[in-house]
Amino acid sequence: LSSKKEKIITNCGSLNKIYDDKPNYLRFSAAHSTIILNNTNISELDYKKSYTRIPKNINYQNKDEENQLTLICSHDGYKENYKKIVKRKLTISKIKNTIIGQDSIMPIKLNSKKILFNIRFHLMPDIQSSLTNSKKKIIIKTKNQNTWVFESENDLTIDESIFIDLNDKIQQSKQIVINGFVEDSIKVINWSIKEL
Repeated sequence: LSSKKEKIITNCGSLNKIYDDKPNYLRFSAAHSTIILNNTNISELDYKKSYTRIPKNINYQNKDEENQLTLICSHDGYKENYKKIVKRKLTISKIKNTIIGQDSIMPIKLNSKKILFNIRFHLMPDIQSSLTNSKKKIIIKTKNQNTWVFESENDLTIDESIFIDLNDKIQQSKQIVINGFVEDSIKVINWSIKEL
């Protein structure tokens, strides 16, 4: 997410190495602003840099209307190991700086085990973030003093993260995280980010 020439939500970045091995943690799904099940990567690379597991079906739809753009994406990267499909719907306002998000975790087979999910939103290093007393909102202040509110029906946490810039400098940063468990029913997590 970028606004007014400022990047706000990102991934952890990548080292500009061409020949040397990059740290494996930069390839982890947890290094991206996405939905993760049971701390497991959506896809897996082996030591020869070939994929041992990848999503086989990735679906994308968009609807461009006068006042908003809607994007819907899903993948089956967790189908084999957890019998789940994950989907993200983003509704982006063309009138004001607002994004409404809806993340869904859908079972394709009954599985009585509880599975941990984390939804991560990595923030740029120069972003200040404060969790409100309700734990449902986070106030975000950018370097240029623009203020945003991230809100969810679920409890939110602010965790440590890192960002690797274009000069390969590792900087400390924060991430917004929604945690919970999913079982045999569809789990829907609603969230939003809007500028004040």
